[in-house]
Amino acid sequence: MPSAMSAEEQPAGKAKACSYLFVRYVPDLRRDEALNLGVLLHSPEEKYLGCLFTQDFRAIRRLHPGADVRLLRELPEYFEQQIDEHEDDLAGYLRSLQESLSNLIQVTDPRPCLLADPQSQIQELFARYVGSPGRATGTSRDTRLWIKQQLRTAFVRAGVWDHLERRIAASAWTHPGDRFAFDYGYRPLVMDGRPNGHIHFIHALSLRYGTDLAKVLVYTLERVRRREPADLTAVTEDAPAQSGSSLAQTRSVLEEAGVALLPVSAAEAYAERVRHELGI
Repeated sequence: MPSAMSAEEQPAGKAKACSYLFVRYVPDLRRDEALNLGVLLHSPEEKYLGCLFTQDFRAIRRLHPGADVRLLRELPEYFEQQIDEHEDDLAGYLRSLQESLSNLIQVTDPRPCLLADPQSQIQELFARYVGSPGRATGTSRDTRLWIKQQLRTAFVRAGVWDHLERRIAASAWTHPGDRFAFDYGYRPLVMDGRPNGHIHFIHALSLRYGTDLAKVLVYTLERVRRREPADLTAVTEDAPAQSGSSLAQTRSVLEEAGVALLPVSAAEAYAERVRHELGI
């Protein structure tokens, strides 16, 4: 099996202790034939778990003509959802994966590596051990998961991660059983030199693909504001509004409701502002 990337292979910058795992397709356990479908990369320091998957199944069809390609195509969405839901215990999630996946789809034991920029270098790992980056899913920078990962990393680097409320259930303001949750939130200690305890919500959103989510955010924010003052910042991809596009429609829905829009490229500066408002 491939060895971990050495320190000499890393670009300049502080190397972080990481681990990577392969998601494999194993059609016959007795013959132990396996093909790598994707890679998971975990950086405990940045609280990051990324995943990339191939959509090129020609080698799998040659090995196993009866392969369920539909199942394989759904793997990226499944893993992205699971990573999102387990962001507070990524290491625990990886352990559970190794225990629960043991048949057709398997996850290898973690392998250590040193990486200066895990969120960029996951593509290098994928290209080396799985396939061409051009065939990978999960590389797009306008998906909600990618935006949320960048935002989370900014909060970790600013030292505010452990001071944020996370997965804030909307049911406290809407109705019992409401399954929606804001990604993050905090109550500033100081605003313009004055005490200010009303809640600030933060939610990752793709303008291009998140029109329905934007409507849910606006509806939920309105319900919260009936009970108490509240602000919402939607962190989005770096993309200009385009007339007549779904992207522009999503932007309009949010802006009309008084939601602040923040491009993800400004996440680190925003995290510093949050740190100041929390008095850290």
